[in-house]
Amino acid sequence: MRLLALNVLLAANLAYGFEPEVRFLTPDGVSFILKGKSIFIHEPLLFNVMIEVQTEGHQFCEKNAKRIDDGVWELSFTELNVNSGEDLRYRITAYYKDEIQVTEWKTHKLQALRPVRSMKRAVVFRDDFNSFNKNDYKIDCTAWGGGNGEFQVYVPEDANLFTRDGSFFLKPTLTVDHKDFDTNRLFHGRMNLKEMYGYCTMADNWGCDKSAVNGNVLNPIMSGKVTTNAVITYGTVTVRAIIPKGDWLWPAIWMLPRDWHYGGWPRSGEIDIMESRGNQKAVCGGNDHGVGEVSSTLHWGPSSNHNAYGKTHGERDKHDGGDWHGWHTYKLEWDANHIRTTVDGHEVLKVNTPSGGFWNWGGFHGSNIWASGGRNAPFDQPFHLILNVAVGGGFFSSGCQYDHTRPWSNSSPRKEREFWDHRGDWLSTWHGDNSAMQIDYIEMVQA
Repeated sequence: MRLLALNVLLAANLAYGFEPEVRFLTPDGVSFILKGKSIFIHEPLLFNVMIEVQTEGHQFCEKNAKRIDDGVWELSFTELNVNSGEDLRYRITAYYKDEIQVTEWKTHKLQALRPVRSMKRAVVFRDDFNSFNKNDYKIDCTAWGGGNGEFQVYVPEDANLFTRDGSFFLKPTLTVDHKDFDTNRLFHGRMNLKEMYGYCTMADNWGCDKSAVNGNVLNPIMSGKVTTNAVITYGTVTVRAIIPKGDWLWPAIWMLPRDWHYGGWPRSGEIDIMESRGNQKAVCGGNDHGVGEVSSTLHWGPSSNHNAYGKTHGERDKHDGGDWHGWHTYKLEWDANHIRTTVDGHEVLKVNTPSGGFWNWGGFHGSNIWASGGRNAPFDQPFHLILNVAVGGGFFSSGCQYDHTRPWSNSSPRKEREFWDHRGDWLSTWHGDNSAMQIDYIEMVQA
């Protein structure tokens, strides 16, 4: 059964007995948003709100809402298994300084809202992952380590890319667990991907044919990365996913251009819908950037040294003190005037197209490389959707504090060896499928 999303906005004040307006959104879990300032006539004295729910299957839960803003309360019931068409019973209790007010039990029939369709919008691609149709994707096969010096080798292995019970798993595994490798070969062997799989997608940094030399090891982790054949220019991208939990895991839901119309990265842009760090703790500058945070970023600029991503970066923390390791819906809304990302409907990043274009906003010198495009160039071209789980690399800053010291140094020529030698610290945080990114569905809609 799918989890259904429900927003309950209490549209009347206490004088009318908590008569609610119930609005069902998408199958993302059951959440309540209570906009108290316009609801509770004694709201300044309100210090707690509890909601009790009961499903048709007699599953009962109760939780206290959390005040997330002035007059706004929120909570989620992610553990409920409900279906469209079922009845959900609920009761709301408001705790004031001098009194408690309780509603009667109310019943609401859960009904999925059909998406609004128009002639200008079309579903370009949707995958519910009842199976893994490899013809819909480009599957990476390379040991080059990405642009941040990561430690994984992306391979088309069934252990790293597979479906189960309607979900798609991108799961990192140990290279030594592969039938063609063991510890001796990790330290002294060769990894020729063209011989193993018949193809290789990136040869940089010995990405197609790598040998363990100079005291280093081969890429110690195998993982998965897929890119949709489908592209959109404007519209929406929706991904319902569980992000992994475990030290040095780096899941990403992101987009790159099909044609690289304005040149190599980052000249043609990059849209990061969701990135996270699997570490339970990653404190940098007093802020925890571990699995309790998800972020979104746009990359754009004339060169990697002149990338203005700092102007277009957003983060969202889990308000209840938990983490994002659970089913959540990540969404991109994109048109010529803005790019916006959300998680469960809550905004992570919104970038309005600058009136003078991105080149002027970035303060770059020289000729405008996007002059031939629209005002929102480079984000005016077709982009693919990418899903992957990377491991290690520069995304994990040496200046942050972790539960265990980061097991490699930036200056070392043997980062993979250092990472592998400290597996006693990080491997114990990878618990079964918790180390995988799981995808319920993806949908790409062209506007």
